[in-house]
Amino acid sequence: MLHVVSQSPFSHTALTSCLALMHDDDQLLLIQDAVIATTTASWILQLQNKTIYVLQDDLIARGLTNQCGILIDMRGYVALVETLDSPLCW
Repeated sequence: MLHVVSQSPFSHTALTSCLALMHDDDQLLLIQDAVIATTTASWILQLQNKTIYVLQDDLIARGLTNQCGILIDMRGYVALVETLDSPLCW
């Protein structure tokens, strides 16, 4: 299953809840303010051992540099949804 989180992990609990419920074969896409998680040590530790994708345009829009996960563009986002079916949006 593809999980999509859009809210900042510093102002919402969506990412924490998502990580708690993810199965080993699930994948996670971070978009909008959730991309902040890929730039901080405490969150990077929590994201280890998970398949993480990060929307590159959202990182650029926030002036951030990715430190974990696989960078994808909108075409990659669409491909994930096509491959993994309906995402669970948090």
